[in-house]
Amino acid sequence: MASIIDNLIAEHRRLERLVRLLKRQSMLRNAQAAANSALLVDALYYPTRFPDVNHHALEDRIIGKLLEKKVLAQELASELSAQHATLVLQGHELIQDLESMVRDENMSGELLEFRIRLYAERLRHNMAVEELTMFPVATRYLDSGDWLLIMRASPDRSADPLFQTPVHQRFVQLHRVIATEADCGCREDDV
Repeated sequence: MASIIDNLIAEHRRLERLVRLLKRQSMLRNAQAAANSALLVDALYYPTRFPDVNHHALEDRIIGKLLEKKVLAQELASELSAQHATLVLQGHELIQDLESMVRDENMSGELLEFRIRLYAERLRHNMAVEELTMFPVATRYLDSGDWLLIMRASPDRSADPLFQTPVHQRFVQLHRVIATEADCGCREDDV
């Protein structure tokens, strides 16, 4: 079902906006570091609430179905699944690192910034590899019955709390910043 792949690609485009925000000039060094820290907490927390739980899980089920049909190389499937696992682990570690930095424990701002940029690059890379490799194979080889089984395995796929309408209260500020950064001339709810 091309619409599932189309939805995943649309989610990638929205995630790319978050990646750009995470990769841009440091949010931790300027005069508004405290306010930016709250924004950064939300920017790091969001991937643990939607992409890790829903988006990557759906992609992993697609990978499983492609392996079952023997149309995706095992090495590629393993690599994509490992990327997802790394992103999940790093996302949780980054939240802990940010907490450690805010508490003035053993995490330097410079090291945290490096780790955030690395995480953002890994997320960007994962999306690019999926779009170049897995999505075309899925579009070509999976039929409506396959897509139905994939979707049945995730009946409670929740809405994206950052990009749904209305935006979840927790992510209103982050959504506003992403809309401003997108400079798309769109309303904040269109991001």
